[in-house]
Amino acid sequence: MKTVFGLLAWGGFCLVPALGLADEAAIAERVASFEAAFNARDAAGVAAHYSADAVIMPPDIATIHGRDGAEALWTGFIDAGATDLDLTTVMLEVSGDHAHEMGTFSINVPDGNGGTMTAMGKYVIIWTQDDAGIWHLNWDIWNNDPAG
Repeated sequence: MKTVFGLLAWGGFCLVPALGLADEAAIAERVASFEAAFNARDAAGVAAHYSADAVIMPPDIATIHGRDGAEALWTGFIDAGATDLDLTTVMLEVSGDHAHEMGTFSINVPDGNGGTMTAMGKYVIIWTQDDAGIWHLNWDIWNNDPAG
């Protein structure tokens, strides 16, 4: 009896992390795809990573809602000359069809003098998984680190 219980418990504990790892890998792919879309200057591709009811809270800008709002926001950043977005996940935790992520970013932006500078900061994302199993940014907030 002890052996059967031990195998069932062992199997259950191994299965749960394996499922979580698949979700973490899927989210990592979405992060890389988001970054690639931005760096390809594809605002519609970036916006496609958001849920239909997304809430985006960029620094010093009013709250943005939905995919159309996301596309307008990212079009503005791209048209203003932002390039070379680099995202780094620091922590990711998955719980069912939701996940939360903390990370850091760097991005090149115009410096106002005809050149560029690298802005750096941190972000928090709440991810949701749709019925097809696709992960989408549902809440997205970030802020810049102080210029140094």
